[in-house]
Amino acid sequence: MLPLDSASGGAHLFHQKCWELARPRARPPLYGNYIDETGTRCFKSPRCCRKSTVSGPILTYVKGYCDTSSLHGIRYLTDSKLRHFERFIWLLILVGTFICATIVYIDLSALYNSGRVQTTIENSMQPVFRISFPSVGICPRSRINWLKMQQEVPQQFLGANATQEQKDVFIQFFTAVSTVIFEDMSNLKNIFENQTLAANVHQLDGLDVSSVLRYAHHDCTDIFVECKWRGKQQNCCEIFELQITELGICWIFNSAVSVQMQQRAKVDKYYPLRTAKAGPGTGLDVFLRLNKSLVYPGVSGSFMIIKQPQQWSDSARELPTNSFNSVSLTPRYTNSEAGTRTVDAKQRGCLFPDEIHNPYYKNLPGFTYWRGNCRTKCHQEYAIKLCNCSADMFFPRNKDDHFVDCKPSDFRCLYDHRLTFGVERLPLEQEYVDSVFKEYMICDCLNSCSQLVYDTIFSSNALDSDEMRPDAYSMHLDVFFQSPWFIKYQTQMRFTFVELLASFGGIAGLFLGASLLSAFELVYYFTIGLYLYLFGGNRKSKQTSPAQPVTIYFPRKIKPIKVKY
Repeated sequence: MLPLDSASGGAHLFHQKCWELARPRARPPLYGNYIDETGTRCFKSPRCCRKSTVSGPILTYVKGYCDTSSLHGIRYLTDSKLRHFERFIWLLILVGTFICATIVYIDLSALYNSGRVQTTIENSMQPVFRISFPSVGICPRSRINWLKMQQEVPQQFLGANATQEQKDVFIQFFTAVSTVIFEDMSNLKNIFENQTLAANVHQLDGLDVSSVLRYAHHDCTDIFVECKWRGKQQNCCEIFELQITELGICWIFNSAVSVQMQQRAKVDKYYPLRTAKAGPGTGLDVFLRLNKSLVYPGVSGSFMIIKQPQQWSDSARELPTNSFNSVSLTPRYTNSEAGTRTVDAKQRGCLFPDEIHNPYYKNLPGFTYWRGNCRTKCHQEYAIKLCNCSADMFFPRNKDDHFVDCKPSDFRCLYDHRLTFGVERLPLEQEYVDSVFKEYMICDCLNSCSQLVYDTIFSSNALDSDEMRPDAYSMHLDVFFQSPWFIKYQTQMRFTFVELLASFGGIAGLFLGASLLSAFELVYYFTIGLYLYLFGGNRKSKQTSPAQPVTIYFPRKIKPIKVKY
């Protein structure tokens, strides 16, 4: 082997040492690295060789974790430089901070699980043109033309060969039916409390009740005298549409329920109608007059419905005749953000329109979900449950529905359950209010997550003498917004899961000085790390060839030679 100079020999030695330092070190075996003369492994040194136990190595492993853990304060428990009482103090500190962190986390979890949503004011000055003007329904208590009913209608539906007895049953039945509403069917008493009439009603079962009532209904020109929208004169017969509600057949303004109006709402961006102003005369102004000769004797007055344009029906208020009625509206709009979908519908108190598979979802087919539409569907289900039919004069019917329309003879069942249909109670009402009725409906309907409600204030005064006529019933109606602004509410998450996680991280950092990596470190150290520590020493190590000694040749010392001249 040729000798190497000092520089090359030093470099070779440097690389050799670097390889020794960078070489992966094996984890210390469970039973130590030392071997005595007999070949038995010892944990500490060749002098300490004795029979080993598992507890000793595990304690040593735990001490190693405490010495290197990223959790603050734990290393003081095994620090050999500290005395016993100092370690005990640090133990108390760690236990106290852990208890405090647990208590705070429990409080945060309770806050997260209860009251997770909250409603706040998003905008207190939202202009009213942002929302639709309500749909206004006018429902005269006498919905049929009395003269037409006596002469033309029986012949139209019974034929020219009908007997006088059949005509009498026809007139009395449909006159009584035309004055009832779903929640009040007491006017059918004159029919079904009379044994003769009750026994002959079945003769009319071949007739469609709603078709007869539509044919006998008052014409638009029989009722409306003058109509104004936002102060501009309008054709009443163009802005009002004859529709079915839970009050029977009514004249409806600004509705998007019928197929024609739904189509108009798709192509006309200004429909349903809206207004930007407030005060009397800025909304709907209607003057009505109905000749007394066209009204069934003893029946007068009208019902008025204020509802959302996409809603089928709603509760009504009865208005007296010969009166001026001022209706002031204050809208309330509540919108729920998409983040609230993570909360159960019952807990957040509303439903999104696309949550059709939710157990609380109940709606009329083809309609936008509103609380009012849910209530109408609930009422219809009660009628079907109790009488095995749905009255088409009150409720819509889809082609996919499997129930039938109520025949005239089925109205006996509706009359017998009039007390049930007349009372609706909320699901939790019975826990706070005792019921004076034995029969009632319970409709568990949630609000829509984009809920629009119109708070109404009615004011009625007598008409001026020049607006009244002795031979007619007159009424003036003015519906308007009370203010050009309204309050918009926003329902949002009070405490999200991300906020809970961030709060928990802050608590862990404040009390324990820990992080998410500290948790992973703890899990790893006592799972994979512990397994390798316990069983890694039992594996047969690969036989490695002994390291070959490296011979380093230094150059020979050069001795100076004296030269004599």
